[in-house]
Amino acid sequence: MGASIIGGAVTHVPQARLVALDPDLERARSLLPAGAPVALHATADEIAELKPNLVILGVKPQVFGALDPALMRIMAQSDVVSIMAGIPLERLVSAIGHERIVRTMPNLPAMLAAGATLGCVRPESVSPATRKLVEDLFGALGLFDWVEDEASFELANPVFACGPGFIFAFAEQMILAAERSGVDPQLADRLVRQTFLGAAWMLAEDDRDAAALKRAVTSPNGTTQAGLTALEDPSALPAVVPETLRRAHARALELAAEA
Repeated sequence: MGASIIGGAVTHVPQARLVALDPDLERARSLLPAGAPVALHATADEIAELKPNLVILGVKPQVFGALDPALMRIMAQSDVVSIMAGIPLERLVSAIGHERIVRTMPNLPAMLAAGATLGCVRPESVSPATRKLVEDLFGALGLFDWVEDEASFELANPVFACGPGFIFAFAEQMILAAERSGVDPQLADRLVRQTFLGAAWMLAEDDRDAAALKRAVTSPNGTTQAGLTALEDPSALPAVVPETLRRAHARALELAAEA
């Protein structure tokens, strides 16, 4: 994800001086866009004298509490954007020592500039210039929007951040079911990929909402309607989807408590 953000910075903030910190330099180089003007460093001590305008923190939440003190000192002097799951603003402010922090969460399709990212800040905590920079950086990765409170951020997180995983799981089950019914495995894979792509494209480009599009493909007493009776049974999607989102939200709250 860091490499995708750097790609957006190269395109939309071409005047920026970009520095990336990663202990695995070889892996980092392999992920960066070809020719990206980025200075790579393995340790925070190597960049201790820098005073960046903005630090984007993309480490695993489990290691946040053990970050290099040199990096913490750099962040104490800079505006910070966190893309860590489950670490609330209160914890970030306490650890970093100031409120100039933006909490964001890009989802996986951001790697293809087709993602969705939400941003959340405390009121008046960051400058308009920083807000604009965040909008430019993450807007280059797809949809970007702000939410005004962290509770809304957490409630939306399972929908867009976890959502791709749920959609992939549904696609996986469609492929497996097609195979079990006798469809060639490779054909099943191609058909499901294209079906999901086409349906997503219609959701993006068509003015009709999901319910209207569903009605458009469903003939009375036809095959789609027959299948939907299984999916829309009260014990199926109407029960499974809310429970899926509930469990993801509950886990996010657990991560916040563990931070």
